[in-house]
Amino acid sequence: MDVFNNMKSMLLLFVLHVFIVGVFDESVSVKEGDSVTLHSGLTGIQTDDVLQWRFGPQGTLIAQINRAVNKSITCDDVLEGRFRGRLKLDSQTGDLTVRNIRTEHSGLYEVTSSKHTLNKIFNVSVVPVDDMKSVSVLVEDSVTLYTDLTEIQRDDEIQWRFEHQNSPIAEIIRKARKISTYDGPDGRFRHNLQLDYMTGSLTIKNIGIRHSGLYEVDISTSSSKHTIHKSFSVTVSGEMKSETVKEGESVTLRTGFTEVQIYDFMTWMFGHTFIAEINKGAQQYGDDERFRDKLQLDNQTGSLTITNCTISNSGLYELNINSNRHNVHQRFSVTVSVPGPSDKTAWIASTVLLVLVAAAASVIHCLYISKLKRRHLSCQDKEKGTLDALFPKGDPTVLNASIAEERCLSSVHFSRDPSTVLL
Repeated sequence: MDVFNNMKSMLLLFVLHVFIVGVFDESVSVKEGDSVTLHSGLTGIQTDDVLQWRFGPQGTLIAQINRAVNKSITCDDVLEGRFRGRLKLDSQTGDLTVRNIRTEHSGLYEVTSSKHTLNKIFNVSVVPVDDMKSVSVLVEDSVTLYTDLTEIQRDDEIQWRFEHQNSPIAEIIRKARKISTYDGPDGRFRHNLQLDYMTGSLTIKNIGIRHSGLYEVDISTSSSKHTIHKSFSVTVSGEMKSETVKEGESVTLRTGFTEVQIYDFMTWMFGHTFIAEINKGAQQYGDDERFRDKLQLDNQTGSLTITNCTISNSGLYELNINSNRHNVHQRFSVTVSVPGPSDKTAWIASTVLLVLVAAAASVIHCLYISKLKRRHLSCQDKEKGTLDALFPKGDPTVLNASIAEERCLSSVHFSRDPSTVLL
């Protein structure tokens, strides 16, 4: 009897051990808003096979493939429509994808097959996070899209796609020691992509307007029973902003964001000098004397205002935004100009200049008149001496003095230059 009890106890312990160890074939952690694919492990579904996916403690049917009638269904209306529009079933392998996952989709997923000894359970945990999938970046800046991996394992495969294209723009196959970036079908990514071999994160350098769009990454391993899908919406706009401000005035460097996420870490640099940051909502400023008591950070948008600008505040400002999902880099060129002369000063200067010009013209005119008079008198003296020699006094042929004077004047010619007299 004791032997029977001992065998019974050992059997119960064995069953309990198997149940505890095998209750979850895999635990999956996924961020809210991402997608996850749970792999059945089958390469194909046989004729007459019925494959079912169930969810939750009640084992609610959410998807099924009935090969006998060649029919696949997803149950959108169960559980008050919790999975409506989110399920995708692979008719070839039976893999189940839950798209745009939410915390309400956390729980146990079980897959069974009528033809195979298939009974797998996935424990899916959805981690709530702020919505950080939309990335805004300026032309010629760079942006990094993170996989959230700390290190790629030996069997991991990473594949990046753009705008739902089948062909990848970048991929890592660690087992084959392969890391590749591609130009894209139209060559738009030529020399723009950089792939991190350790984490699989993708950096788009010198970004342009044509790089705006949806980026998707698939993270899977050959030993794993699930694939993580992440998507990023990247918006590229504008160019490096240039701001011109007069000395003593204020200027605001606007990030273009409507709201900074709580997990964003924002750093403002002036050249290579740290000047300000926002870390989880807390502000901190640098100790550079050029910016003492001049900086104001907007906690909502991350925009930076510089008050009472001086020439020393001219230069290149850079903003780096880091989070667990993306990295954004923006640049601003600021020029501080010294105010020019006031309108009154300019008017006085113009008036003085006009007076000087008028005075110079008057002097030139007077010199011209004086020179003309001297030449006229000299001409009269010469003519009078000539007449006296030719016609003594009392000679009836003596010309009238006025006639001689006219002859003298008629021999004087003026050039176009009023200051020059030609004889």
